[in-house]
Amino acid sequence: MTDLTLPQTTDSENIQEQKVLENIPTALVWVGIDQKILWCNRQFRDWCDTDHLINNRFYIPLGRPELRGPDFCPFDTIRRTHKPTFTVLCQKNPGRFLNMSVMPVLDGDDNIVNFVVELRDVTNQYQEEVFKIKLREAGKELADITQNDIAKLSSMERINILRAKITRYTKEILKYDTVEIRILSQRESGLLEPLLALGMADAAVKRKLYAKQEGNGITGWVAYHGKSYLMEDPSEDIFYIEGIPGAQSSITAPLLYHGKVIGTFNVESRQRNAFNESDLRRLEVYAADVAYAIHTLELISFEEKDIAFKSIETLYCDIYAPLNLTLGECTMLQQALLESAVVSPHATAEELQAAIYNLREKIEEGIRTIQDNTRNIQNVFQKHVATITPELPREESEIDCNSYEILRNKRILMIDADESLGPHLSRLLFYYGCTVEAVADGSNALKMLETTQYDAFICNVKIPDMSAYAFYEMVCNVLKLKFVPFIYMTGYGHDGGHVMTRAKTAGVKGYIFKPFKLPQLLSNLKLVITTAEEQNATQN
Repeated sequence: MTDLTLPQTTDSENIQEQKVLENIPTALVWVGIDQKILWCNRQFRDWCDTDHLINNRFYIPLGRPELRGPDFCPFDTIRRTHKPTFTVLCQKNPGRFLNMSVMPVLDGDDNIVNFVVELRDVTNQYQEEVFKIKLREAGKELADITQNDIAKLSSMERINILRAKITRYTKEILKYDTVEIRILSQRESGLLEPLLALGMADAAVKRKLYAKQEGNGITGWVAYHGKSYLMEDPSEDIFYIEGIPGAQSSITAPLLYHGKVIGTFNVESRQRNAFNESDLRRLEVYAADVAYAIHTLELISFEEKDIAFKSIETLYCDIYAPLNLTLGECTMLQQALLESAVVSPHATAEELQAAIYNLREKIEEGIRTIQDNTRNIQNVFQKHVATITPELPREESEIDCNSYEILRNKRILMIDADESLGPHLSRLLFYYGCTVEAVADGSNALKMLETTQYDAFICNVKIPDMSAYAFYEMVCNVLKLKFVPFIYMTGYGHDGGHVMTRAKTAGVKGYIFKPFKLPQLLSNLKLVITTAEEQNATQN
């Protein structure tokens, strides 16, 4: 075999440099202008399939590899440009990928006399990139179905299509055989229902798991936190619950759609340390595509529509009776008015007075019935809000409803001439279980107070028909409570009658400023209702 070492030298520094070049993990090759090998180090020899290297053409010992680009003729390119060039070589056997850099060696006249070739093994990086491409293509295929086809398919047919695709790509690309995918139920808050189970134990599939930090395994932890989890040793993991007998490692990723957790993707193995951080990142990429497919195939929205339909049916049944009674009362009032209109013109004063009194009684009774039925309907809506747990608007979602449990089933009376404020306040407090009734002035508010019990009052400091402070005093006289849950409302700087100052002196604790923020409103309501319940309880 021809000597493959550099020319010998007695210079100790050069000898040391030769040893370094000979043994570095990067392949180095000295190539002549005719592309024949003049020298190479040990790494290059290890990658070649022959011992005959010196004076052999460069590509032949490498098994005539495939050039993947970007430069498909690196030696010819460097002759023309005198600049280093770059390409990727693929050795078909054993499937190795090499980054190849070629640099010119120039003489004193800038003529190329040799080449220096550097080769680096990038098989892992290249395969990872190819894997990612395949994974992205598989992700697109998961939801590759037209909207027309989606509309024609039932929910179960869509689920079966998705299951088949996930199973195929999970086995072919990810090479996983033990998989469980769960999605958050729309029927029961926090419940994680199985969508797909491959190789999992029946007991594990039937196990009820919730999106909770403790007591629901790694799956529940991932769904609760929205973060991935790598389990390396079941004997030391406090969250792990067995999915397959003898499992030694697992990876679990959340299914996220627009940052919101809609489920989990879990993979288990009987091999210890079967997964690493790279595997977890791959699973996260695939899980994102699965989440997108679930959304695109309308699997969750179908459930939501089904639940909404059932809720509508229930609401209809619950409100039909009071609405029907209200319509009947209106008919009776119309009939009473018609009867009063046919009183004889020759009737005596006593007969007219009796007719008027009888009509008044019927009208008052009808109004009370209509009021009761309307409030029954309001209560029905509040009851269903508590059961179906709607998604709160952005402003409300920032406030923890559980912190304001005391507001549930409370009735609020608002007094303000601004007609738009009542619906706005009612919408805000609806999600906290409050019913809001609104009137424009103090006189109507006092009439409402005659027939209805309210848990709190919100009053503008300026109402049309009387002093706001005088109204407060009248409410106190009617209720005769130690503490009246009263809140004054005003724009900044608009308290010309010093209502707020006088009210504070009289013991009013609540006040808000327009335009009020939800936290301000909630904290004031909680304050006055809590104070009223505490102080008035001792009164009784």
